[in-house]
Amino acid sequence: MRTLKLTGAQQQNGAAVVMAMLVVAIVAMMVTGVFYRQSIMLRNLENVTASSQARWLMAGAVDWIRVILREDARASSTDHLGEPWAVPLAQTRLNDDERDPAWLSGEIHDGQSRINLRNLVGSQEPVEAEVAVLGRLLALVGENERLAEPIAQLVQSRFADADDAASPSRLLPASFDDLEFTDTRLQAAAEKIRRYVIVLPVPTPVNANTAPAEVLAARFDGLRLVDAQRLVASRDRAAFKDLTDVVSRLGDVSLTAPAGTVVVASRFFVLEGSIEYRRARLHQRALLKRETGRVDVVWRREVRT
Repeated sequence: MRTLKLTGAQQQNGAAVVMAMLVVAIVAMMVTGVFYRQSIMLRNLENVTASSQARWLMAGAVDWIRVILREDARASSTDHLGEPWAVPLAQTRLNDDERDPAWLSGEIHDGQSRINLRNLVGSQEPVEAEVAVLGRLLALVGENERLAEPIAQLVQSRFADADDAASPSRLLPASFDDLEFTDTRLQAAAEKIRRYVIVLPVPTPVNANTAPAEVLAARFDGLRLVDAQRLVASRDRAAFKDLTDVVSRLGDVSLTAPAGTVVVASRFFVLEGSIEYRRARLHQRALLKRETGRVDVVWRREVRT
């Protein structure tokens, strides 16, 4: 077998070829890395742009809802679930762009369809009558009504901490989640009543036209849940015109509620809205307050879904 021997010139040429191949490979890797980083930067820029656009679209949707609520107040002196604002908006396309369609969906809830935990807060101690209301609600959902007292004390302390001008340690609770229940018993009870309570900036009455049966049974002392369900069924056929109409619908059943704690119209509304645009998915919750001739945004938060 003959052995192939390379001359010095041939060895040098071979080394040069290998070196050239290495240089080409390194350059290719560098160029690939540059293009990859550029594509990542471009994708991030597109995401930021899409998110910004989604927020602008959501702001426009909130303004649109404000107009709806303002016009509703001009057209009617009551608020009930048969009005246009109460109809959920299914996913609706906002533009004609085939490449980048924008979609909006959402719904409005009456903030006064629930028991406002802000009502519990007194000047020094929780309001006794409101603690009793919370106790009745806890009993209706299968919890110990005695837990109303520690829940009321927690709510009282949270608002007291925020109102303390000398040492404000916290912000005012804006929602139920801001109350931060740490005790496991209270956490369990809070989860059961979550769908029936709310935290609003000021004490508010319950709207009998939108409240579920459990809320009505808790709000009216002596009203059984079955009678509250009958009241809701009657309301769904024809909305209450005023508090006298509410009381008269139950005939011989005696209803007791302090003056000003039950109404048939509302000032606070909660908006749940979602925008989908390109890769952006934005879900926001907003609290709206309706005054004479205007609707203000109390707060607006992004919600992770």
